Parts: sequence; C-alpha cells; structure tokens
Amino acid sequence: MQVVAVELIAKLHDAIEAIQDHLSQLDEVNLAALEKRLPRNAPAGSAEMVALVLVYRELEKRKRL
Repeated sequence: MQVVAVELIAKLHDAIEAIQDHLSQLDEVNLAALEKRLPRNAPAGSAEMVALVLVYRELEKRKRL
C-alpha cells in the first residue's frame, strides 16, 4: 500500500510539472484568459484550485522578470 502511495505521488508530481511547463509556454493573453475561466471558489486541493495556483505563480513569475 505504501508503494502505491509513493507511485501516485510521483505521478501527481509529474503531472503538475507538465502543467507548469505548458503554462510557461502560453502567451499573456491566453494565460489571462485561463485565469479568468478558472473558478475562484474551488475546493482546496481540487484540480481547479491547483490549476489556479499554478496560473497565479506563472503570472507572478512573469511580473518579476
């Protein structure tokens, strides 16, 4: 059971990294459009909330550059 959990966490990590890579390749217009379409009141830990956090991080990263 513990091995399965470790494998699932590794797959989740890989999926989050793939999403981050995709977001980094989006232009400003599409990134902003994605931000507006994601729900603001998504449950904590949901896929929508994770996606929104990743979009916010990408937007902040771009502001610092």
